Amino acid sequence: MGELGLNKIFGALLATALGVFALQTLSGIVFSGGSEGAHHGDEHAEAASMTEQMCEKFAYCVEVADAGGTGGEAEEVFDLGLLLASADIARGERTFKGKCATCHTIDQGGANGTGPNLHDVVGADKAAHAGFAYSAVLEGMDGEWSYANLNDWLYNPSSYARGTTMSFAGLRRDDDRVNVIAYLASNTTNAPAFPEPLAASGEEGDAVEAALPADGVDDMENPTLATGEVETVDAVDGTGPNDGDVGETVTIPDSVAEAVEESADAAEEAAEEAFEEAAPTATEEEGE
Repeated sequence: MGELGLNKIFGALLATALGVFALQTLSGIVFSGGSEGAHHGDEHAEAASMTEQMCEKFAYCVEVADAGGTGGEAEEVFDLGLLLASADIARGERTFKGKCATCHTIDQGGANGTGPNLHDVVGADKAAHAGFAYSAVLEGMDGEWSYANLNDWLYNPSSYARGTTMSFAGLRRDDDRVNVIAYLASNTTNAPAFPEPLAASGEEGDAVEAALPADGVDDMENPTLATGEVETVDAVDGTGPNDGDVGETVTIPDSVAEAVEESADAAEEAAEEAFEEAAPTATEEEGE
């Protein structure tokens, strides 16, 4: 094999390596979650956007859509209707006897104590029980004891009605409070229906489902180069390049993808041709 043949092989291998490197680099851009920016976040007052990082590193810019709202924790929603639907009336009775019975009776026709009798209280007007002297602040309150109002009142009476003479710290645990409300409803004639549970929002679930392939598996180990908008997510098992973080939505220009693929194809063809020219044929070996 002559020196020219060796040079052709070396050149073809170098071109192939460059093409593969270009593919890996562009794939890394698509499937990275901006981890590099996280490492250098302490050095900059404001982290550069994905688009700015792309423009700094490469001669062309790829527009990257920022993923908003992914850094904070999801706010827990208090669903009174859902909790009441699964409330334990027996536990509510025990809590009532332990926390409320020293001041209130609940049986029909029961006497007032330090506080008014609470039979039929759910849905009743505030400060409306006959024969009990309410504080001025409750006397001046409009409205009825709806489930929502009872929940707020029992959570912290002094905060709900500032100036109330009721010296009760409140029921801060959601399950205790909801169970007591359900118990009050069970001792109310024709009590109002429990409020409906909050409507479940499917936007987040729809977004994740849309990002995954049809088979539900995101193969992050073997990414393929695609044009258009690609939203990167972690693998189903939780192992991905972002370690649980939702990735970025990246728009890859058709021209970039085609140029990289053509470069890789050309490099592969050049390597094959170089080997064919430099390698001796079987006939030549027999002749030698």
